[in-house]
Amino acid sequence: MYRDRSLVPTEAVRLAALGGLMEGPRGYGDLGQEIRFFTARVVGPSLDLLGSSLELLLIEGLAETVSGAEGSDEREIAVTDAGRRAFHLLMGALLRAPLNDVSRLVLLLKLRFLPLLDAEAQEDQLDMIADLVRTERARLDELAAEYAGRPMAEWAAFDIDLADKRLAWLEARMDALEL
Repeated sequence: MYRDRSLVPTEAVRLAALGGLMEGPRGYGDLGQEIRFFTARVVGPSLDLLGSSLELLLIEGLAETVSGAEGSDEREIAVTDAGRRAFHLLMGALLRAPLNDVSRLVLLLKLRFLPLLDAEAQEDQLDMIADLVRTERARLDELAAEYAGRPMAEWAAFDIDLADKRLAWLEARMDALEL
């Protein structure tokens, strides 16, 4: 983690792997392919996000082989108790503003795995994301005000509108939680 408790790129990939295993045991090769698909669709091809091998999760005891031959892509792996703790630690990481490619990936992973958390933890995550969106919106407001009447300010208005829609969605999700 960075000093501000946000995730470095390899930890984002680790969150993707552990979150996938939190959903249930997976084929080793299938999980690797799913992680590559998701990260490539969110941030595009990135050397930073090739990440460490799923083997490292097995070596560190965060996952274990539950069926199939060791070393085979067809083997099935599952999360361990240590992996569950690591997943919750990674889910609790802060988001870095302004959103860059890695922060956006972490945000989308948090939303993807949100249903795996209890209602209180879900609310904490949604509130953290809302704070980030409010910060981004305030930054955009200042930019639009400084360059009012120019094309850039009009473009910033699109992002401001999107931020408002995101905040409304986040608030509706928080209101719908059963605490």
